[in-house]
Amino acid sequence: MKPPIQFLLLVLGCVALALMGCEEKADRATPSRSFAWEVSTPEAQGIDRGKLVEGFGAAERMDFVNSVLIVRHGLLVGERYFNGFSRDDGHNVRSVSKSFLSAMVGIALRENFLFTPDQKALDFFPEQVSRSTDPQQRLITLRHLLQMRAGFDNDHSTFGQLHSSPNWIEATIALPLLFDPGERFSYNTFASHLLSAILTRATGMRSLEFAERYLTGPLGISIVDWARDPQGYFFGGTDMYFTSRDLARFGLLYLKGGALDGEQIVPAEWVERSLTGHIQNPDWAWGVIKKLDYGYLWWMGEISGHELFFALGHGGQFVICVPALDAVVVVTSDSYVDWDTADEQERGVAALVGDYILPAVVD
Repeated sequence: MKPPIQFLLLVLGCVALALMGCEEKADRATPSRSFAWEVSTPEAQGIDRGKLVEGFGAAERMDFVNSVLIVRHGLLVGERYFNGFSRDDGHNVRSVSKSFLSAMVGIALRENFLFTPDQKALDFFPEQVSRSTDPQQRLITLRHLLQMRAGFDNDHSTFGQLHSSPNWIEATIALPLLFDPGERFSYNTFASHLLSAILTRATGMRSLEFAERYLTGPLGISIVDWARDPQGYFFGGTDMYFTSRDLARFGLLYLKGGALDGEQIVPAEWVERSLTGHIQNPDWAWGVIKKLDYGYLWWMGEISGHELFFALGHGGQFVICVPALDAVVVVTSDSYVDWDTADEQERGVAALVGDYILPAVVD
């Protein structure tokens, strides 16, 4: 039997969902931005301007890159936009959205809307549980969803099928498991979408409202837009829109352990857990990124000897944090491309960072 508080929150979440079910699939957030970046010169922050300019030139020649930002020591030291974009434009950051979702789960745990990462995911969807449900699916926990270890097949095989279904939650839960929960990594966006629905049911708030109250509002940034599923749940894993400057602010938050301006916005322990890899295969590499690993909806790796963690989105959306350099690099790119083109662009952006941006840090 569920604890009374959890059951009440679940009921409230269902009521909230019913009230919003007839709305359109995307909502535009109420602007909440209040943070303004302090700007510095590259030289004042130990960055070689010439190398940085070379990097901007290389980015422009790539054609698909829309913005490049560099933050060092908490100051904005480099910023360029291409293809008609400006600093006020929102970008579809694709799976960078997952890292925002991870932060929201950590906050929900702190606020006692959720109780433990080991809660069973299907407990939040009693109406979906039937005699035909694979018993192994009932073992899927929030931690499995955060780590991409729920057991579902990957995006290449399932994304189109699930996205075109009339009920994404129902279709995801109906997927056959290829692996036992927790057995192995298999990247599936709709597994993380379950987390957004869980947040809604656990808190009684839409995911957008929860984010604005506990994450983006305190951070001083805005969600420009966010797509939703046919039942009204905000897409937990992709299709959030942010300006490049706001992405950099989010990266800085994690670079500083979840605290900015004297406020612990994301619990420090949660940030540490999120950036602890669970795959731990030193031979796993992808382009110039070596020692690739995955935490709680965050990637980790190494470029040119620099350890880093990063949020990554389809087509070359990156929020890269390099702790040893006290630096954040944001790149946005054309996200409306096929799988193969997306992979090429993502590898290209990683090489851009490794060949130009990181070498520009000279002190």
